[in-house]
This record gives sequence, structure tokens and C-alpha cells, in this order.
Amino acid sequence: MTDLTKPVELMPNLWWVGSTDNQRNLHCNPYLLFQGGSYLLFDPGSVLDAEIVLSKVRSIVPIQDIEAIILSHQDPDLCAALPLFEQAGFSGKLCCHERTAMIIQYYGVKSPYYLINQNQYQYAFKDGSSMGFLFAPYLHFPGAIMSYLPQQKALISGDLFGGISSHWELFAGPDYKEGMKAFHEVYMPSHEILKPVMEQLQYYPIEMICPQHGSVIKDSIQEHILTLKNLQCGLFLDTLRKQIKDIGGILKLCNQILKRYFALYGNEFVHQVFDASSFTVNYKEKVFIKTSIPEEDIWNELFSLIEERKGIAWLSAIASLVELLTKEYDLPLPPSFKTLVFHSQRNLDEQRSKAEAMHYKNEQLEAILRERNKKLFIDPVTQLNNQEFHKGFILEEMKRIAQEKGELAYLLLSIDNLANINLDFGSSEGDKTMLTLANLIRLEVSLETKICRLAGGVFAIHYASISKEEAIEKANNLRVKIEEEESFIIPITVSMGLYHSMELPPALWLDIDQMAQVMHQTALFRLKLAQKQGHGTLIHTSISTGTSRSAVTILVVDKPSLGRDLIQKTLERERYRVLTVSNGLEAKNLIADSRPDIIICELMIEKLGSFTLRKALLANTNTQRIPFILMSVNKNEHTVRRALSLGISYFFARPIALYELSGVVNILASQLQRKES
Repeated sequence: MTDLTKPVELMPNLWWVGSTDNQRNLHCNPYLLFQGGSYLLFDPGSVLDAEIVLSKVRSIVPIQDIEAIILSHQDPDLCAALPLFEQAGFSGKLCCHERTAMIIQYYGVKSPYYLINQNQYQYAFKDGSSMGFLFAPYLHFPGAIMSYLPQQKALISGDLFGGISSHWELFAGPDYKEGMKAFHEVYMPSHEILKPVMEQLQYYPIEMICPQHGSVIKDSIQEHILTLKNLQCGLFLDTLRKQIKDIGGILKLCNQILKRYFALYGNEFVHQVFDASSFTVNYKEKVFIKTSIPEEDIWNELFSLIEERKGIAWLSAIASLVELLTKEYDLPLPPSFKTLVFHSQRNLDEQRSKAEAMHYKNEQLEAILRERNKKLFIDPVTQLNNQEFHKGFILEEMKRIAQEKGELAYLLLSIDNLANINLDFGSSEGDKTMLTLANLIRLEVSLETKICRLAGGVFAIHYASISKEEAIEKANNLRVKIEEEESFIIPITVSMGLYHSMELPPALWLDIDQMAQVMHQTALFRLKLAQKQGHGTLIHTSISTGTSRSAVTILVVDKPSLGRDLIQKTLERERYRVLTVSNGLEAKNLIADSRPDIIICELMIEKLGSFTLRKALLANTNTQRIPFILMSVNKNEHTVRRALSLGISYFFARPIALYELSGVVNILASQLQRKES
């Protein structure tokens, strides 16, 4: 049993520090994070529970040691306690969107602001690592944000994923989605605004959602995201008419009302409504079994019974759902919802919501489009521009230097031991390593220098208007700085390939596409040469053809054996760089991090079969063109036919003739080098 009188550690170094008080079925949740030497508090709450929150936070860290308070938006249920925290010793930063800061000032706070939209939607901890923010405009405030913690894979979601319930629990149960839908139907402006934000979240690795209202979600994450993605809410509804008969009659439709009441008020109060009534309820399944009321009267009589036994409050709680169902199934609004008191209350709410929604509608949609376009070009791990952005940017740079006869140094670097970090410590540490490296590079280059993360652990840096000699000096200084950095989980080194625009042949300066292709491919070729020559190497000149085979990496996938050793030694004598793994799963992970040039694979490998591995590579545009050589003692008509169906042209029977294998590898390597050059 979780002790809710004390802070609850939800994930490593992430605590719930809230109160158990449930204010009119709306529960509030503050969270405390310790990461990278920094303490951050999320959404501290209202004056009603400030004393409890302060006490729980103090049991972990002195208030004056909190570096920043993160604010999802400006509402008093999460911000009103700010002056009390300042009185208790808080002197850090208030981290929020600038739209939120405009309103928060009226709480009388004195702390300085850290505006996330002016800081690339991220916050750096003391050790150089960082967390990111997701813009969620008009859900339900113009400056609403969510916080993503990459190390914990947790989402601090603000009002999103919040829920209403009379029987609050810290962790969401199977009925939580009904309370969540009830909250969003009322407080979120429209499906058109909610859906794109949920689509964004589907691409993030999320293991826990921590909303500001309701319960913490740790199971069925994607199911909850999909629920909100498909939810009809707010004023801009254009629903399709549905047929009652298609769902089994009006009593089946009433089950949606019943389940919502179970979620909002719990079993005991639902009993009070339907015991000794004309409706028979299966309280375990939470559905109506039967009723003595004629079919045509069920809809109206249900709400008459609820109004009689529980009053206007119970009708108001499900008004949004009832209105939605009446539109969907072309039903009349029940008379119970047309009483004078209810009508005036709903009319007031609707007018206020409509005025606000109409005022912001155009701005909402424009903001979402801007943010969606931005997200298309931002790498979620490092918050740098991604490979898609880089493709367009390098063309623009080529156009610029062709017009101005300017200079550009193009540096590619890759983390030499990223694959080992992923294997030894897990992919989350690999992501953290890339994020730390990205932050280090930001600190070492000027604001005018563009940094992008390409595939895997490869980064691109564009140094504008500098000579090649200056670029070599900057690259070497950066390489040494990275090797000396102590904030990585283990020391890392980087290999570098550098190409300068002055090396471009004069004949290419009239062809922008060719300029970009030659610049990128040559820098990539030099990067591969640096990787083969040893960790921490910078290559900035072309290498003679006689040594170019060292730029080709071959992955051999086979269990440890004399046969594998012979293949490795034969290829290494040909001056290729050879990597070996023992099973298909290790191969898949290594290929994702350190894309080899050629793959030689045993048919009967463990954990992930060779054909399954090949299918996975074909499904990825970054790996589908890697030559794939198969070998097996089970080479027969069936296995050959399967290999050919997957585009495998080379299939050797074992024991393998090593001179034949090396001959095929030499042909493939020559083709690759001609393509790159």
C-alpha cells in the first residue's frame, strides 16, 4: 500500500509531492525532479494544498535549493501557491511560455522568468544534460506546455490527460479513461486542436504520463493517447449521424452514460440512483441488464430518474456527453436538461466558451501548423535540427556560396563508442550521451554555426565564412574538448571527416545539387576513413585508392566459431574493417548505431532470424540498400527461393570457399567506393 502522506517516487528521482484532498472531484498533482545536479518543481499547486506540498518538498530538498519551477500554464490551481514558495525561500527561475508569463505576473511573484519559447523549448541541467518541452497551444490555454523527461521517458502533461473522479487514486485504473474523457470534453476547445498534439506524442517513447489533474498513467500509454486523439470535444463538432439499431438499441446507448457515472462518482453512489428503480444494473460489468420502461421512453426516463435522486449537479456533470450523443444519434435533448436553472447555467458556460474560442480559433490553427512544421525538422533526442532539415539547408548553403563565392567548412562527426554504450547501459543512456554531446557542441560553436543530427550518432556542423585551416583548428579543439568532458556516463571519443568548399572542382559551381552531393559524400567518406583509423581521428584530405578499402566496414553475423574467425581474418587481410556479432538482435542494434557497408550473415542465427533481420533492414530507408550476403549449410531450393524474394543475390553454401567470398566482397566494395566518389 502506497503511503500518500509522504512523497511517492514514481520513477528514479521523480516524485509526486501532492495532497490527497479532492476539491470537488478535481485533484491536483505537483511533481519534483532531481536530474543532472538540478532540482525542478512542476506545477506547485494552489493555496489550498500549499502547506502539504511545501512540507513534502522540504522532506527531499530545501526550498531555496530548487533551481526552477516549471509551469504548464497560468491557472490558479497550479500557480496560486507561487508567492508562498517565494516566502518559503524559493529564489530560482519560473520556467514557462511567454504567454503564460504575461498572466502569472498578476499573482505578485518576484522571481525571474525562463521563457522556453526563447530557449529552443529546452532546459539545461547543471551537468549539461537537458529536458524538452512540447507546445500544446489552447489545450486549454494559449501558452500551455508539456514537459518531456528523456531519461525517465516520462511526460509531465499539464491539463492534458487530466481526469475527474470522486474516488481519486494516485495511479490510473481501468476506469480512468471515462473520467479523462469527461474532463477533456468540457475543458478542451476542439477535436481539431487536440488531435495534432496527440499525434505528436505517438512518436515519443513514453513510459509514464503525469498529469496535473487526475491520476498518473503508467499502463496502456498508447491507448490513452489514442483515446484523446479520437475524442470529440469542444464547440467545433461536425459529427456523423449514427443509427441506434447498429449498437443494439437505446439501452445499449445508455450504457455510455452509466459508465461515465461509475467513473465520476463510484459504485456506492451509482447504487443509490438505480437500486429499487425501473433499471436493472450489472454492477460488476457496469452495464444495464434490462428495464421495464418502453423503448421509446428509456432515454428521457433515465435522466428524469437521475434528476429526481441526485439533482442538477449530476446532470451538469455529463451534459457534454449527452449533447454529443444527441447529435451523433439524432436524439432529442431530454426534458431534464431543459429546466430553467440548467439551461441558464449551460448557456452562460457556452457563451463564455464560444466567445473565447471564436477569438482564438484562427490563431490556434496557425500556431498548431507552425509547431507541427517545426517538429518535422527537430530531432526529439537532441533538439537539434534533424536530417530532413539538413537536406534543404545544405542546398541553400551551396546556393549562397555559389552566388557570393564564399567559404564553407562542412564537418561530420560520429561517436565512436555509441554502440557499446547502448549495449552496456541501454538505449536511454545512448540518447543521453547524444543529448550531452549536442549541448557541448552548442557551447563550443558560435550562434551562426548550424548543427544538425543525422542518422544514428552522426552530427553535421556547418562553419560559414572560415578557411579550411581555421576549420581544422576548430575541429581539433572540439575533438579534444569532447575527449576531456567528464559528464558522459563513460568517456567518449569522436571521429571526424572535414570537407571545405574551396576543394570543389570549378566545373561543379554551376550545379547546386552536385555541389551538395560531392560535399556531403566526400565528408562522409573521410568520416569513415577516420572511424577505421582509430578513435578520435580527424581526416581532412583525400586518401589514395590503395588504402581506400579501410573505409569499408563489414559486419559478420555468426555464432563464435573457427569458421567466423577465418572469415574475419581473411577480410582483415584484404584491409577491410570487420565487426562481429553473435545473434540477429545484436546485429539489428549495431546496424542502427554504426551502419556497416556490407553484411555477411549466417542463415540460422539466434534471437532474430536472418530473414527477419533482412526484412527489418528493407523496411528502413537508411539500411535497405546495404548489400546482404547469406551463408548456410542448409542451402537448398526452399531457402534460396526465400533469399531471392528478399533481394539477396549472394548465398554461399558452408563450408565456404573464402576466395569466392572475398572476391564478391571486393566487387561490392568497389561499387560502393565508385558510388561515394
